[in-house]
Amino acid sequence: MDKKLLYYGGIFGPIVFLLNDIIGGIVTPNYSYIEQPISDLTQAGSTYLLGSVLLFIAAILAFIFGIGIISHYKFKINKLIFLGGISLIIIALFNSLTGTILPQDPRNGTVITFAGTMHLALVGIVVILTFIALIMIGIGFNRQRQWKTFRNFSLISLLIMLIFGGVLTPYIIANNIELLGFVERVVAYVFQIWSVVIAYKLITEYYEEKIKN
Repeated sequence: MDKKLLYYGGIFGPIVFLLNDIIGGIVTPNYSYIEQPISDLTQAGSTYLLGSVLLFIAAILAFIFGIGIISHYKFKINKLIFLGGISLIIIALFNSLTGTILPQDPRNGTVITFAGTMHLALVGIVVILTFIALIMIGIGFNRQRQWKTFRNFSLISLLIMLIFGGVLTPYIIANNIELLGFVERVVAYVFQIWSVVIAYKLITEYYEEKIKN
């Protein structure tokens, strides 16, 4: 398969992810983008079934993108980028589960289910792998002259995600501040934008190589 087609997964995946967020917020009664996290849209008992479908599609596209990265930057060529690509693949696989068969338990409920517990566990792993992917791929591309600015972009993205996800989120939850949806979306969409940027650069690089050859 043409690698260029695999790279497009890094662009269309975030678009589908955004589409789910927009539609879900519209059709879910009394939903607040500022107060409620994205996972509330597809929590257990939700009637927004389209959300699970869209999240699964977004995860598949992200998986395809990860395959595109490791197929081009093999382990022998660039270990860091390859391992970062593996991280993206695992993230996609876990996201395909947390948005479908392992939904979040209702946050205002008292029942704790196996699916809800696994949802939280996988989300925690995804967060860690996301940080790892940004670091590895950002540093890995730093070895190539035309990608040096991308390293800085990756590190800035990582810093924003750490501040909003690692510092503000626990504080907001602990103090019951109604901004969880906002801070979660900052983290989520910084990562989605990062994905689009790297996919665009890979596609651009692909065409430049084609022209040279």
